[in-house]
Amino acid sequence: MLYFLGFIILIIGGAMVAPAIASVLLNETFLIPYFLVPAAVALIIGILLRRFFKKTELSLGKAMVLVTAAWLLFALFSTVPFVFGTQKIYENGALVTNPAPMSLIDGYFESMSGFTTTGLSMMADPASPFNVETAPRTILFWRSLIAWIGGIGIIVLFLTALVGMGKAARKMYVAEARIETLEPSIKDTARSLWQIFVLLTLIGIIGFYFAGRPLFDAINHSLAGISTCGFSVRNTSFMGLGIPVLFMAIWIMMAGATSFAIHRKVWSGKWRELFHNVEVQFMLVLMVLSTIAVAFTIGVTNGLFQSVSALTTTGYSTIGIAGLGDFPKLMLMVLMIVGAGYGGTGGAIKLIRCLIILKAAHWTIKKSFLPERAVVPMKLGGHIYEEREMREVSTYAMIYIFVLIGGALALMLIGAHAGQPQYTGVNSMFESASAQGNVGLSVGITSAAMPAAGKVVLIVQMLVGRLEIIPVIAFLNFLILKSIRRLPGV
Repeated sequence: MLYFLGFIILIIGGAMVAPAIASVLLNETFLIPYFLVPAAVALIIGILLRRFFKKTELSLGKAMVLVTAAWLLFALFSTVPFVFGTQKIYENGALVTNPAPMSLIDGYFESMSGFTTTGLSMMADPASPFNVETAPRTILFWRSLIAWIGGIGIIVLFLTALVGMGKAARKMYVAEARIETLEPSIKDTARSLWQIFVLLTLIGIIGFYFAGRPLFDAINHSLAGISTCGFSVRNTSFMGLGIPVLFMAIWIMMAGATSFAIHRKVWSGKWRELFHNVEVQFMLVLMVLSTIAVAFTIGVTNGLFQSVSALTTTGYSTIGIAGLGDFPKLMLMVLMIVGAGYGGTGGAIKLIRCLIILKAAHWTIKKSFLPERAVVPMKLGGHIYEEREMREVSTYAMIYIFVLIGGALALMLIGAHAGQPQYTGVNSMFESASAQGNVGLSVGITSAAMPAAGKVVLIVQMLVGRLEIIPVIAFLNFLILKSIRRLPGV
């Protein structure tokens, strides 16, 4: 297992070279050491692990442990630029000392938020001297880049360069909450995903640029948009921008939230597959209904944008979410829990699972009126689902909701202890749904001033949501068993 981990850590080191190059182009060369030093450390560790540990076959359980460890390590190495690179900020165009640089917990939060494509941020408070618009641009680019890497998936990135790993490749692919294969082999599937992802990103950059955004904004919003992360280079996200920019953002959010298997079919000339797909149909229906539901409160344009943003789990915004009433918050919360398409970059329960649950309820009622021996297949989108599959989906959704409520209750308790009145039931549930669904919309709870315990709760929820719970449980179980075995007499 450590052999594979060493290979993955090498990718961490390689990824951190890109922002070092960008810092030269952005005239922020003082940031170079904060990228190259952790990159060098990662490369050394990766080489040593590959040299001193042998390649062995992985069980699915160990693959889950490996994938979770990889995500935790990626976030850890990525924390270094956030902690040390925010010592300086821009004030009236000049670099000055930052009175409130990122702490270790804030840096790790920002890093995990990026890699899990969540988009909640410690830099989102415009009232603070340190915010998105005063931070070094290289740091902003790094935020967007890690979101982009997290969107395609660390393991998919790894598998793209994989040679001769056997069954381990498939197990790691599954462990990163992916099942659909676009090509005969996992390696070819990873490369196909990579090609689609890059092409969509380039279309996004070009689209944002010709819609009127500066090139730096266009690059960052495309990287974070296609990954459904929602990091922005503006304190106000998409507030106040023109209709062409908003529609470009809606397109890229929907593209990222749509299964890459569908993108593959569309680019093969099978355009009808897009609108015949049950997930896409369900996505469009939910967007229309939710837009109508909130339009009376926030208007049609804002209603459409926020509905798309919440359902695709992107987190871009055109309005201040904190100022909304309980009804639009609850409406957006439902969308954040339902989530995006399976096989895309979005999070939450996923559209197809929700459809299966709804269809299974109808199937159960229908079957109860028929003789016991009657064979009634449960069909959805041309696929027949067995009772075992329906149970698995329902069990996952139940665990998801259980963890979601647990996170909300933890936030309420933390808020009450800290004397924070904004940690109401609705607000805490909203923030919990946003973190676990990897969305990024916030009612104002998430900030640098948030109690450390609250940050830890959201970090855990972000990771659990991105890896779909089970790999994280497997990782914790692995650590507990290892610790028990080391106890005397065990």
